[in-house]
Amino acid sequence: MWRPTVDEIERLYERHAKHLEATHWGKFLALAPDGRYLVGEDDVAVVEEAIKQFGRGNFVLLRVGLLYSDIVRHLPTRVVSQRYPYLEVAWRVRHIERNDWAYADTGFEGALIVPDIYESLFGREDVLSLVQTADGQGHQVAAFVGQVTIIGIHETIPARVLAFGNEFLLGRRVLDRYKVTFDRG
Repeated sequence: MWRPTVDEIERLYERHAKHLEATHWGKFLALAPDGRYLVGEDDVAVVEEAIKQFGRGNFVLLRVGLLYSDIVRHLPTRVVSQRYPYLEVAWRVRHIERNDWAYADTGFEGALIVPDIYESLFGREDVLSLVQTADGQGHQVAAFVGQVTIIGIHETIPARVLAFGNEFLLGRRVLDRYKVTFDRG
């Protein structure tokens, strides 16, 4: 399993993918250790194709020009409620299927984050993603191809599921498909 440091990833990007910034800014980039790469609009499609071409866990997922594949933004608000602003979701990665309450995080651009304790249950990651947290720090995060459904909405969404932190976060890749209004009334 290839686990490069953030510095190693940055050097690999500079050497093999920096030239893509003029024509592919913001697109998803799967970058293998030998410099081969794939570029596309959809993160899940790029990961699935990269698994076929490079092998599971043998590449990192980035954004062209942005480096980080995901950004988890800090929202300067405090929410106090029994379930607000959580949504119940059904999710699946490989053989694991669960229903959990996920925080609807409009500062997270990806689909779903599950607690990192699941990483060992999933097995070898499909891809290593770089995630930038609200404090500006970069983190290497195991990511897996999976799916997520908001309970009550009968649409299964292909998703790159990140194993990171200690809570479930539902991000904008899912939330932006809908108009979300919370009513504590």
